[in-house]
Amino acid sequence: MATQGFASIGIDVTVNSTALNYVTEIGDIGGAPSDLDATCFKDKMKHNVPGVQDAKAFEVTYLFDNSAADSDYRGIKALQDAGDIVPVAVTLPDGTTFATTGYVNTYISGAKVDELVSAKLSVSIQTDWTVTNPAA
Repeated sequence: MATQGFASIGIDVTVNSTALNYVTEIGDIGGAPSDLDATCFKDKMKHNVPGVQDAKAFEVTYLFDNSAADSDYRGIKALQDAGDIVPVAVTLPDGTTFATTGYVNTYISGAKVDELVSAKLSVSIQTDWTVTNPAA
């Protein structure tokens, strides 16, 4: 029997095969296609057909730390500086894995009083998301 939902505890995000340690939020995986207008003069109702999928940049929020060579920020920043397309994967607690590739960028999010400093990872998607289903 299928599980009726599960908690976000245990979601794993990897960038260039390195797991991020302090992720607090992930963005949408995938996107809706654009609507292409297929309405003709004889139509009394507007008709649309799906166009290309509009996958916005995939964003990940993580807690900022730059104190060590293997910190999330330094690793992502090095990938950004290299300018290469890298693999990105998100594995959910049930074992489902979503994978894509893209250019990465990171920056510090604004900070407030009595709040942890966080950063954003933004992935400019270059390939469709693939889905690997969990083992039965």
